[in-house]
Amino acid sequence: MESTSQYYTAVIIDDEAKARRIMEALIMECCPEVKVLTVAEDVLTGIKAINKYNPDIVFLDIEMPGYTGFQLLDFFDEINFEVIFTTAYSEYALQAFQVSAVDYLLKPIQIEQLRTAVDKVSKLRGVHSQHERISALKVNLEEQHLKKIALPTSSGLLFIQVDNILYLEADGSYTHIYMKDGTKHLISKRIKEFENMLIRDIRFFRTHRSFLINTTCIKAYIKQDGGHIVMENDAIVHLSRERKDDFNKIISELKI
Repeated sequence: MESTSQYYTAVIIDDEAKARRIMEALIMECCPEVKVLTVAEDVLTGIKAINKYNPDIVFLDIEMPGYTGFQLLDFFDEINFEVIFTTAYSEYALQAFQVSAVDYLLKPIQIEQLRTAVDKVSKLRGVHSQHERISALKVNLEEQHLKKIALPTSSGLLFIQVDNILYLEADGSYTHIYMKDGTKHLISKRIKEFENMLIRDIRFFRTHRSFLINTTCIKAYIKQDGGHIVMENDAIVHLSRERKDDFNKIISELKI
């Protein structure tokens, strides 16, 4: 996606006339660097608009009659524009958006939301394939558990399979992520942010202020000397006193 002007060009696609008017008005009010070229009321009209105007950003409603916003993207072999979804999805679905590094606006749209999403566009331009981000989002929305999360790195975004995470260890404002294959990633996010990402996934448990583990990867639980956990890679993970009761309840339910 390239823009030769000092502003971003945009297309709005939403089946509700009121929603289109509100979005256009909000963009004019708080995002002067975004120029709306046209609006469309359905997916097929939106596809024609994208092909005609080649916008930098598409503000795309998800739930529309005929075709959904996701299906619109299937009409393009290459997605060379940034997508900001507008949605009224459930809390779990919003978590899927967040961990897939896909921008979204929750209806009813707030000015602060819109401003933040547009700011993200400039940071993500050219950083990583929009197609891969949306593919990860689709997978996460379809599954009961999150399948992929997008991790910010110095070179862009790293997509990892949640199933392959062994455990996470806090290191100040950074987190070490240990994988089943023996690799390790250092990510500039606090472990609390990862706990929030994975809070609905029953496989993950915060054993200690420094550790978040995949409970399916526990090798042993040693109760002596205050108690500690041995992971599949033989790493020792601390279990805090205040978390013992919750942990004992979890392991009693594990089929091991």
